[in-house]
Amino acid sequence: MSRCFPAPSSRRRVGAIVASCALTASASAFASTVDINGGSSWSGWQFISDSQTSGVWVQGSTSRTFDIYRTQFTLSASQTVGGSRIADGAAGDGSGYTGDDSASLFSGSWQAGDRIVGVGIRYTGSTRGTTAYLHVDAYGDNIIPATAFGMSDGQFSHDVGDTSSYITSMSWNPDRFRTKQYSIWNGFSQNGSPEEGNYTFPYGQSATLAMPARSFAILDAGSTSLATSLQMFINLDAILRSNGGLTFGDGDFYAAGTRIGFWEGDQITAGAGSTNQMFAIPAPGAIALLGVAGLAGARRRR
Repeated sequence: MSRCFPAPSSRRRVGAIVASCALTASASAFASTVDINGGSSWSGWQFISDSQTSGVWVQGSTSRTFDIYRTQFTLSASQTVGGSRIADGAAGDGSGYTGDDSASLFSGSWQAGDRIVGVGIRYTGSTRGTTAYLHVDAYGDNIIPATAFGMSDGQFSHDVGDTSSYITSMSWNPDRFRTKQYSIWNGFSQNGSPEEGNYTFPYGQSATLAMPARSFAILDAGSTSLATSLQMFINLDAILRSNGGLTFGDGDFYAAGTRIGFWEGDQITAGAGSTNQMFAIPAPGAIALLGVAGLAGARRRR
């Protein structure tokens, strides 16, 4: 079975970032169209912070530098994926994207009118990434920031109802930067470790458009694996439609205070980094994101 999270030895090398955002309950919280292209442009996205900002760091250590973006939008029938898709296995050119194709926006579990939440990474230094995990922290009580950037006293755990979408460009994954696995936790996991066995993956461990997640990336020129930017998306309505939510992670998905975060890393070269960016999640039927009360004081669930 492929790993849903990095091995414990890898986690000791990674860092993590969190950022909170309170969004008012207004229809304007969802834009009509956004730049979906792997990260060659960012119209319709909001800059959050860079990867080494005090107050949003969770734990670990990394010299990696990148900007963090967020977006939320209703999927319009006119939405497209911009730019050109690189052939599977081909080296990057610094502008063409890899990952899902344009048709994926309206295929499988995705439909026009669905509400989408997106997270973006744009590397600003010389280092790049190969792997990312997009996390949903139900109730917002499992990913807590460190006291300051560079400290390792933050909290990074998972609990019932939390989910994770996994993408990678590693050579053993033929679906380069497509979501490979969508996992749902059914018990507490201190480190999100597979050895604890407290999660399921209802869509299997190969990329499929039945999953509620989509992802796109720009590869470094001449590289077959290192990304200069990433864009990852979760479709809230696709999750609601999945089996009544009984086994697909949305029992707690829409709880007050729910946040979204992400881990990112380079599994080829020495050193890795992880980031967590937090969102509030729309309640069923709502057209806007609910506000986040804050990073501290969230109740623990075990």
